[in-house]
Amino acid sequence: MDELGIIEQGVDWRTRLGQDIRDCMINDILFSLQTKLQSTSTTLIDLQKVAARIEERIHTIASDYGDYLRRICLTRGDLDSYDVLLNDCQRQQASIRSSILLHQENKQGDQIVQAKRNTMGTSSSSVLSNQVALNDHKEHSHPYEKDMISKLPNDLVQHIMSFLSMREAVRTSVLSHWWVNQWTFLKSIQLNIYWFHMDREKFSSFLDKLLLSRVQADAPMDTFELKSFAIDRANCWINHAIKHNAKVLKFAEYGKWEPFYLDPNLVELSSRYLETLELTNVALDATIFSQLANSCPALQNMLLTDCLLEVEEISSSSLKNLDIIDCYILKDLSICTPSLVSLCIKNERTDNSSFRNSYLIFATVIIIDASSVSSMELLAMDRQFTFVEKDGGEPMFNNLRNLSLGLWCINNMFSPLRRFVRHSPMLRMVTLRISPLDWKSHLTKEHQEMLISIRDRRGLILYIDWY
Repeated sequence: MDELGIIEQGVDWRTRLGQDIRDCMINDILFSLQTKLQSTSTTLIDLQKVAARIEERIHTIASDYGDYLRRICLTRGDLDSYDVLLNDCQRQQASIRSSILLHQENKQGDQIVQAKRNTMGTSSSSVLSNQVALNDHKEHSHPYEKDMISKLPNDLVQHIMSFLSMREAVRTSVLSHWWVNQWTFLKSIQLNIYWFHMDREKFSSFLDKLLLSRVQADAPMDTFELKSFAIDRANCWINHAIKHNAKVLKFAEYGKWEPFYLDPNLVELSSRYLETLELTNVALDATIFSQLANSCPALQNMLLTDCLLEVEEISSSSLKNLDIIDCYILKDLSICTPSLVSLCIKNERTDNSSFRNSYLIFATVIIIDASSVSSMELLAMDRQFTFVEKDGGEPMFNNLRNLSLGLWCINNMFSPLRRFVRHSPMLRMVTLRISPLDWKSHLTKEHQEMLISIRDRRGLILYIDWY
């Protein structure tokens, strides 16, 4: 590197890049993160580690020093320009509270106002926060009437509440002394930080106390669904759900924040009960996928949305449905899933976030084994798809009936499409998703004639999906 900080062409830029420069970049990213999150709410997450992970990720995927600087600038620029959602949320909630107060002032009598408070509540977060104390001394709504609800069998109560969302179940606490805490033992846990007006401290405290009360009562769990925002303890909450035999696990990090790092040192994805895993805005590495492949024999459904995949292989002998939507694949990815029935990899992004674009790379997805798949959508624009042929030239996709491909398949006069068709003896329908502009720009008359030839030669149904 010369005195201007420029690394000479042909030199291994990573070797020449000093740690002092990298530390400077990390500090700049850290400052942007602190500004974004606000200083009053940074105690629930180690921002130094977050900044270091961002820099390390960019350092790994950058093609050269200039690309490294460009991606760093993209990340910092997006973080600095970010408007904290909390402010908008607080304004919205203040408006809601004003409307409620105005409505109540127009009512006549204390009983009417009290009834409104009991059925609607001043807000979902206040109801949840008040109930987290598990107050056994709460009075029911009608203290002078006979309490018949408390005499219902426990199994019947749990059956009734299983049809309610957690927000609805909380409100049943006004019905009876005995029902005050029943909602905390639901088999389905669904919590959203939006219900707490993005107050991370209240949300974290509430969830810690809720899970502790369930442990003390040895309450079973079927579904754990959580929408969080920049809280490191989410790793512990996810691990709690796995250890308590959740069959369905859904976790989403706030979309405008850095992808949540699912830490393999804190989360042990080992469960013979887990059947469905849905993750949104989460960073996943090879260790996590190794655990899923080797320690989750019942896993059948996996949905990954807006995730960062720092992994070279997804393999599973049990997985039947795999959806990878709007994800950033940072390495060439191999898929080995012999039991898979449905495979969907597509890109539906409409935003041009520079923060997200800092992770864009061109990666190839290689299908090694998907012999049982019957429906396949390969529509992502920023990557190439291919597959490894079987020995002896046997068809790769014996059960494939519906195939959807994007613009990438027109290369070399539809060579990728022709290859997929040749290895899919049961194929009946092909969908080509393309924009009218791309059709005019990339498809010549020869291309169109070849497409018709592919269709007629196999008697396929060809559908053009314009977007």
